[in-house]
Amino acid sequence: MSGKPVIVTLFFVAAIALAAIGIGSPAARAQDMGATVQWGGNDELGAFLVDGAGMTLYVFANDEPGVSNCSGDCLANWPPLLVEEGVQPTLAEGIPGRLGVIQRPDDGTFQVVYNGMPLYYWVNDAAPGDTTGHNVGDVWFVAQPADVSLGANDQLGPFLVGSNGMTLYIFANDEPGVSNCSGDCAANWPPLVVEAGSEPTIQPGLAGALGTITRDDGTVQVTYDDMPLYYWVNDMGPGDATGHNVNDVWFVVQPPTVAVGGNDELGSFLVGPDGMTLYLFTNDEPGVSNCYDNCAVNWPPLLVPDGQQPTAGEGVTGTLGVTERTDGTLQVTYDDMPLYYWIRDVVPGDATGQNVGEVWFVINVEGGMMEGDMSEDMGEDMGEESMGAALDGNALVAERCTVCHTRERIDTASKDQAGWAATVDRMIGYGAQLNADERQAVIDYLSSQ
Repeated sequence: MSGKPVIVTLFFVAAIALAAIGIGSPAARAQDMGATVQWGGNDELGAFLVDGAGMTLYVFANDEPGVSNCSGDCLANWPPLLVEEGVQPTLAEGIPGRLGVIQRPDDGTFQVVYNGMPLYYWVNDAAPGDTTGHNVGDVWFVAQPADVSLGANDQLGPFLVGSNGMTLYIFANDEPGVSNCSGDCAANWPPLVVEAGSEPTIQPGLAGALGTITRDDGTVQVTYDDMPLYYWVNDMGPGDATGHNVNDVWFVVQPPTVAVGGNDELGSFLVGPDGMTLYLFTNDEPGVSNCYDNCAVNWPPLLVPDGQQPTAGEGVTGTLGVTERTDGTLQVTYDDMPLYYWIRDVVPGDATGQNVGEVWFVINVEGGMMEGDMSEDMGEDMGEESMGAALDGNALVAERCTVCHTRERIDTASKDQAGWAATVDRMIGYGAQLNADERQAVIDYLSSQ
């Protein structure tokens, strides 16, 4: 199987845990029993990911972010972790990283991905805790968080965390590539270490570069942009950041709120702290968001904690600010326009929300919506005859409205006009290309059937 599957839903920034998790310990952790993906672990492999029943989950080295290259006999041995259509997978509290869903092109099922990588079971694992698939063929491995990922809390917003979800810190008295914390200092601020000879891993999309230094005791400490990384002994669980600003020399590591990313198709555009694409909504007004309820589920706003100002990465030229939403949260604005994510983007570089409904657009680095999208020439290319056809509700359903359900399912549904209006809005949220007039034509047609 080749080619990128249709990306259909969601990413999650790391959850904030309520239960205590020991630094580096793969021991039993508090579980959210409703979560799709949860903590597992053993003494040999450390912490790794499992499903809600405790069965081990694996990644395939021959896959690509957002793409499964396992089909046929491969799938018989490595069944994918699936969810029902429209279900949004969830991470147990404290697991750093994000989940998403891709639609498999071979059978149309919906496979869960972690940090972009598809998740699988191994047919020979018989019980929770089994990891007999690890290192099979040198291409199958238990799924584990990266050494450095993005976490957050309500007070500080996003910051770097270790693979166990615990907050990471830098020490102002260190120098680039040099740790000046040893003895009692290192007892209170345990360094983030990896095995000698291994390369530390970072969550895809995070800015900055990881490296390593060898400490005086021979252990290998991870660095971020050349600064050594540490935990704080008094943090009891993911989300804790009690070491921030201790003695005015210890600080969490926070990526910029808005940075520059991009892809080959669209070039450079704005992204959030996790590298995921940001969008503007043309139905908004300067300083005012008009996206709430289901809209905000599909287009999550980029938020900052109360009292915190958003920060700009290198190359971000516009003016950042905030606007207060009706629930009291603070949404980031760029040149006064509110910023959003798109639920169907799965990996950094995805921009599947571009031109959705002709009202959602990625933002170029100069601050405007991306040029060259379909909305600019759509009216010019469509004559009166084709415009009339576009307002044929039946034709629109066939051509553009099957992003959520099959045509057969749509045709057999029975709803009133309000019900169909909600359904069509959900279709638009999942990518149906309908302007306001076309939306109404579809609702009118479906309501009359």
